[in-house]
Amino acid sequence: MKGSQQSLVALLKSLLFGWAVMILVGACQSVKEVPTVSNVATMVLKNGVIYPMETTRQRVTTIAIRENKIVYIGYEAGAQKWIGSETKVVDLGGKMVLPSFTDGHIHPISGGSRLLNCDLTDLRTDAEVIAKIKAYAAANPDKKWIQGGGLWLPSIGGGNPNKSVLDAIDSERPIFITSTDGHNAWVNSKALKIAKVTKDTKNPVGGVIERAADGSPSGTLREYAMGLVRKFIPPMTLEEKAEAIGLAIDIAHQNGITAWVDAAVDEETIQAYLQLEKAGKLDLDVTLALITEIIKEMDAVEEVIALQKKYENESKHINLKSTKILIDGVVEGKTAALFENYVGEDFKGEPYISAEAYNDMVAAYDKAGFQVHVHACGDRGVSMTLDAFEHAQKVNQTEDARHHIVHLQLINEKDIPRFRELDVIANLQTLWATPEDTYISDLTIPVVGPERSAWIYPFGAIANSGAMLANGSDWPVTSMNPFPAIQVALTRRGPDSEVRDPWMPQHLMNLNDVLLGYTNGGAYLNFAETERGALTVGKSADLIVLNQDLFAVPKTEIHKTKVLMTLYRGKVVHITEEIGS
Repeated sequence: MKGSQQSLVALLKSLLFGWAVMILVGACQSVKEVPTVSNVATMVLKNGVIYPMETTRQRVTTIAIRENKIVYIGYEAGAQKWIGSETKVVDLGGKMVLPSFTDGHIHPISGGSRLLNCDLTDLRTDAEVIAKIKAYAAANPDKKWIQGGGLWLPSIGGGNPNKSVLDAIDSERPIFITSTDGHNAWVNSKALKIAKVTKDTKNPVGGVIERAADGSPSGTLREYAMGLVRKFIPPMTLEEKAEAIGLAIDIAHQNGITAWVDAAVDEETIQAYLQLEKAGKLDLDVTLALITEIIKEMDAVEEVIALQKKYENESKHINLKSTKILIDGVVEGKTAALFENYVGEDFKGEPYISAEAYNDMVAAYDKAGFQVHVHACGDRGVSMTLDAFEHAQKVNQTEDARHHIVHLQLINEKDIPRFRELDVIANLQTLWATPEDTYISDLTIPVVGPERSAWIYPFGAIANSGAMLANGSDWPVTSMNPFPAIQVALTRRGPDSEVRDPWMPQHLMNLNDVLLGYTNGGAYLNFAETERGALTVGKSADLIVLNQDLFAVPKTEIHKTKVLMTLYRGKVVHITEEIGS
C-alpha cells in the first residue's frame, strides 16, 4: 500500500509539473500574440536570405529591429512577438541581407572635391582626357586654377604625361591634374612657373620631378614633388570640405557602406567632420587617420599626438586615435621600396626614412595608444613595416593594437605568415588584382618582371595564412562600389561577365573571407566588433538589402549587384523603389 501511495504522489507531481509547463507556455504564447509597448519592433524584415556573418555561412529569414538595435534574428514564427500595430514589416521576397560594410581605406574629401572639379574618372584614352579638360576649362572661365583628378596614368604619355599637352589647352591659367592613384600630378608650364620649378630645382626628399632631356621639368610630378606646386593652390574652405564629405557619405550609403576609415586627415578635416556631426549629417561611423609627415620623423609624431589630444573630447562617435603613414610610393611610378632593382634600372626605390627612424616612430605611436595605418606598396616597404610593428610589440609589450598595412602591392613570400604572427591586419584593395587593370599590365608587371609578378597583390595567400582581413576602396583612386572588387577577389580578372582563367590563381579568395573582411573584419579594424559587423541580437541595426544572393549567382555576375536598402543604426539612409514594403 505504501508503495502505491508513493506512486500516486509521484504521478500527481508529474501531472502538476505538466500543467505548470502548459500554463507557462500558454502565457508565453499570449505574449507573442499581444506585444507590449516595451517589445514592439520598429521594423521587421521577413522572407529574406539573411547572412548574419558572425563567422560561418549560416542563414536565416527574419530580423527584427527596435529603434537602433537588433532585437531578434531567426525565422518568421519567432518574430511574431515583436510585431505590433506600429511595426513596419517588409517582405524581402527572398532578397539577400548582410551587415552593412566598412570601407577600411578611403579619401572622402579628395573624392568629393573631384566631383566638384574636373573629374576624369573612367576615361581611358588620351583623346577623352584632353577633351574633358578642354571642355571644363572653357566652361569655367572664372576659375583661377584648373584642377582635376582621376587621371588614368597609362592613358596618356605612357604614364609620364607632358606639360605641352596642357599648355595647348590653357597657357594663361595654371593647371593641376592628379592621377587616380593620388601619387602623381600633371601640370602645365604656368603652374611650374608660379611654383618656380626649373631645371635647377632638385628633387625633394621622397619626390621625383620628371624631366626632359635638357633637365627641365617635363610636367609630371611624383609623390612629395607634387607639393612644390600644390602649396600655391588656394586651399578648400571648411564649408567646401564638409560639402565634399557629405557627397561621399551619400555615395557610401548607395554602396552599402556605413563606416569608413578616412586615410589622410588634417586639422581642418577634423573640423569639417565635427561640423557635420553637430548638424546631424554624419550618418556613419568614422575613424580619422591623422596624417603623419614621415620625413619630419619624431617631430611629426609629436604634432599628431598633440592634434589628437586637442580634439579628443569633441566627439563621442569619431575615433581620432589613428595615424596614417606612407613608408614608400607606388610600383608603377618606381617610387615603391623594393628589395631588388626595378627591371632595366640601377635603383630599387627607397623608403622615405631609415628603418631605425621608422621603428622609433611606430614604437612611439604604439606606446601612445595609436593605431598605425601604413601605406606600403613595395616588398621592402611591407617588410620594413612588419619589422616596425614587431619592434613596437617588443619594446612596449602592447597587445591588441590592431595596426594595419594597406595596398600590399608586392610582398616577399616569407613575410606573408608574419601578418598572423604579429596580429597585423591586412587592408586589401582587391579590385586592383587583375591584369585588365592597365596599371598592372602596362606599368607594374614590366618594371618588376615575371618572377616577382607572382607576388603582386597576393591576397589569397594572406587570407589562407589566417591573417585578419579588412577591405577598402581607396576611393577616389578607384570606385567605392564594393561588388566589382568582391568579384575580382574571387576571379583575379576584370569585373565583367566574361569568363577567363584567373590571373595568378594561387591568390584567389573565397566569398566568405571577402565578405567577412567588409563586415566582421571591418568592425574589428575599428575596435567596434561588439557593436556592429555581424547581425546578432544587441548589435547596431546596420545592414544592407541586395538584389541578388552573392552565394547563389555565378561569380562573374557579382559586379552587377545593387544595394536596395541601407540601414544605419536602424535608420533608412538609402532605399530604392525595388524594395518591398
